[in-house]
Amino acid sequence: MRICDLLDPNCININATVANKEQAINELVELVNKSGCLSDKELYKNDVFLREEQVSTGLGEGVAVPHAKSAGVKNPGLAAMIVKDGIDFDSLDGKPTNLFFMIASPEDASNEHLDVLARLSTLLISEEFRKNLLSSTSVGNFLKIINDADETEISRHPEQKSVVKHKPQQIQDENNSGYYDVVAVTACPAGLSHTYMAAEALEKAAQKLGIRIKIETDGAAGNRNSLLPEEISKAKGVIVAADRIVEMERFLGKPLIRVGVIEGIKDPEKLIKSALDPKCAKYQKGFRGTTSLAMKMYRHLMSGLTYIMPIAAASGILSATAKLDFIHGTQLEFYFDRIGYSIGTLLFPILSAFIAFSIKGRTALVAGFTGGVMADLGYSGVIGAVINGFIAGVVALLTSLFSSRFLKGHDAVVALLIYPLVGCLGTATVALFFTNIPANLLDEYINMFITSAPTPVLAMLGAILAGMMACDLGGPINKIAYAIGVLLLADCLPDIGAGSMIMAAIMAGGMVPPLAAGLAGILIPQAFSAELRKERFKSFSKGLVFVTEGVMPYMSINEGMMRLACVSCSAITGALSMYFGCHVCAPHGGIFIIFLSGEALSYLLSILTGTICGMFFISIVHLSNQKLHKVIA
Repeated sequence: MRICDLLDPNCININATVANKEQAINELVELVNKSGCLSDKELYKNDVFLREEQVSTGLGEGVAVPHAKSAGVKNPGLAAMIVKDGIDFDSLDGKPTNLFFMIASPEDASNEHLDVLARLSTLLISEEFRKNLLSSTSVGNFLKIINDADETEISRHPEQKSVVKHKPQQIQDENNSGYYDVVAVTACPAGLSHTYMAAEALEKAAQKLGIRIKIETDGAAGNRNSLLPEEISKAKGVIVAADRIVEMERFLGKPLIRVGVIEGIKDPEKLIKSALDPKCAKYQKGFRGTTSLAMKMYRHLMSGLTYIMPIAAASGILSATAKLDFIHGTQLEFYFDRIGYSIGTLLFPILSAFIAFSIKGRTALVAGFTGGVMADLGYSGVIGAVINGFIAGVVALLTSLFSSRFLKGHDAVVALLIYPLVGCLGTATVALFFTNIPANLLDEYINMFITSAPTPVLAMLGAILAGMMACDLGGPINKIAYAIGVLLLADCLPDIGAGSMIMAAIMAGGMVPPLAAGLAGILIPQAFSAELRKERFKSFSKGLVFVTEGVMPYMSINEGMMRLACVSCSAITGALSMYFGCHVCAPHGGIFIIFLSGEALSYLLSILTGTICGMFFISIVHLSNQKLHKVIA
């Protein structure tokens, strides 16, 4: 299959006029939708924006490749766009971007389609290819340039794809045919363009430096060009340019550079030189490159949080349902209550276990479960569970180091006895004598503060946390606020406690911005463009189910003022929710779990008030923008 088989002529615009990044993505989504490859355009667009929040797909040199793997894509598709004057796309080099390719990939794309997309990514590394595309005079000419370059790429010998030969004077003899100066792995979250662009950039840099390199691409189609043990052992250095977890144990003892995939595209020559530098640090267990300790701990905490969310939802909803009047005194009440309570008892062990698992893998699971059990027994709450999870990971890490040095050749005994027993006893001992008591005091203080604080203080707390949900729409501030809510909710389940009040304010704060934008589009349509009016019902429906990112299409106009409008209406909602003492029983669900709240009417009133305020705030911002454009015109 060729690239042009995926790139429909109707999906190409060589004279696009867009003013900013949001408009560029919206235009590209409209183009790719013309191929009929999308089953849910809004879902795909949302996934593209979420991908951009991780790291910009503006690669520099005037090129951007926004993309996403999405359930909203039924068949792989491509769109292309040229903006003659260029726009700011948050590119790595800070320069304007004028050449865009959008990749739409379904979650179960075939390897053949993924190979085509990978080939396009590698072609974009070539400066000559990019210049030819930018100088194209018609869609037909644009497609011909791609097809000719694609023919050349296909004709390359497959075995030479990721292997660069030495200069003639450096060619190895036949006995060294499996020797590489550097071996590398590239991987990006979606496993699409960046994975292959980093591989191509490293390959060309190696060719320029006259060294041999083999590159493993860990992409959406699976692991390609896998590194063999003997190739790793003979290599002088290793480069891992990846934004997600890759198999690292195989590189133990080798000089290794660990960076994000973007660095592989941006500075491939520098990475190769660093990997071959005699001062390059050797990889050891637990190595995480230059990531700060705070970021490492944050990622481990988020790993545990991911696993307890569905358990918290099931426990909370079942327990809350058991308290409804119409099933009170029935067998159904007892049934729901027992299941909800039993599931709720797993929250602390699972939270601790998967924090530990994130630190040291399966060998830390028993230690992690023990940490959660000790937190439960010691009444140290969610704070104890979190601390004990980190303690368990450290205990497992130390046990692994000891075993690898003194118990070599006894893998079965180590796996079945040493790791579980030492992890269990070590974590329990530290929890019993060191962490449980201070964690218990801190946990009690937090709960006492929330339950006994004056109403104005609670309202201010609700306003801050709810405002954080709308501050960066899925960014780190949003995630921190949500993590606080989930952890405090887990602390009180299956009962309705202080944490459920915090979670209610946070959920309401996340629901209001898209609800307000959607309602503004319905009741004040003249404030919005025709394109945004199409988004109103989708935005409103997303708000109902607590998808804060539903407001993102409206952020393309005066983003700073729009962000202030969203934060303001969310803060109003959070303050009212805390003022009325509203509770929720689950970390997600939106409108579907409000009826389970004991203060359902007050909670609905809080959300409605914030939505109406937000409707006026957002409408004013968009109307002001229209007037400004008329004055300029």
